[in-house]
Amino acid sequence: MSRPGRRTRTVLATAAVALALAACGEAAAPGAVDPSAADAPASGPPPGSAALDPCPSSRPASPARGDGLPDVRLPCLGSGPEVRMAGLLGAPRLVNVWASWCPPCRTELPWLQAVAADGVEVLGVDAEDRPDPAIGLLDALAVTFPSVSDPSNEFARALGIPAKPTTLFVSADGEVVHVQVGPFSSEADLRRQLARYLGVSAP
Repeated sequence: MSRPGRRTRTVLATAAVALALAACGEAAAPGAVDPSAADAPASGPPPGSAALDPCPSSRPASPARGDGLPDVRLPCLGSGPEVRMAGLLGAPRLVNVWASWCPPCRTELPWLQAVAADGVEVLGVDAEDRPDPAIGLLDALAVTFPSVSDPSNEFARALGIPAKPTTLFVSADGEVVHVQVGPFSSEADLRRQLARYLGVSAP
């Protein structure tokens, strides 16, 4: 897998110092999944997964960039293809690392849904979690934007993400231009950052 570029690592380190106390760290994960248990085969998609939008297609052979997303492949939480994270190109997007056991994640998921409903590309990464409670939470919150499943926390560890939620602002050519560690303060805060870092106006 690719390693995060120096700029991405610096942004993460700086943000972690300022904001990690507002988020759910690994040590605070009462529902975190034991990776050995998470590898057990599932009997099928959990109930409610059909309500999620299909996961986006990703480019299988495009080179991973040093300042982009790590080159890991994660299965879709609902329907759709496995996603090669480094191959998410073609449109600016938000990549949000969350978990069903994380209270701040529960607060901001509806805000992410609101901007997704306005046409912003949003992809969730459900980390250190199980599909059943994850999809149950999304269903309860009427969240339909797609998520991938990362029970072993591979994606976050590759980037050095210290806490959940964390949101990465990714340009159309795959550069991570901003990292928000910890929750947004409001939906308006999320929309301001979208305009500032990705040039996306979500009314």
